[in-house]
Amino acid sequence: MKNTELILILVLSYTVMLLMIAVVSKLRPGVTLHSNLCPENFGALNFLHITGIVIMLIVPFMGASLPVFLFSFPDKISIGQATIFLLCFFAIALFPWKDFSNRHHRTEQPISSLPLVLLYASLRSVFLVSYEWFFRGLLLLSFSLWFGVGWAVLVNISLYTLMHVHKKKNEVIGCIPFGLLACVFTLWWQSVWPAIILHLEITIIHEWPMLQKFISPQNQAAL
Repeated sequence: MKNTELILILVLSYTVMLLMIAVVSKLRPGVTLHSNLCPENFGALNFLHITGIVIMLIVPFMGASLPVFLFSFPDKISIGQATIFLLCFFAIALFPWKDFSNRHHRTEQPISSLPLVLLYASLRSVFLVSYEWFFRGLLLLSFSLWFGVGWAVLVNISLYTLMHVHKKKNEVIGCIPFGLLACVFTLWWQSVWPAIILHLEITIIHEWPMLQKFISPQNQAAL
């Protein structure tokens, strides 16, 4: 498949995902906000995750020549690469996310079953891996071949930020530095795993404290 055709398919896939999120957000206002993570919203969020995964994995079944090497972990990692990645990892871990995102947890939360929480967490994890593969793998490298690396990074950050426009202002702004960081690591390491790890880290920091509230103390102890 030619690069132009691949880009058209990727743009179409992106547009479908963007419209799908807009429709769900319209029908269920606030469902995609971190502060509204609750069992009542798991159904809509699981739907978004499943359909998003399907959309982002359509291209591999179309016989395209894809940069699958990005799913390989680098054979050799320099001291500089490892040091900078670890610094970013710990900087994200120590960042005051609660103040940044202005999250407000409910004081009383219904207790949900462990399987429901695990289903959401599993779909969320698979979605984020597919998400980084789509953005920092397919989109970034395809646009690099078409526009050059500089413009490809700029377009990638813009599309990534636009995908979060339905969220709170602070989170939308935060997409810019994180999008740049994810692009730089992907190009530098020639692998999407640094972006995947950092994205999963942020998600766990944001969502695990809320998910814990939906698990009974007995099941929490089992985990």
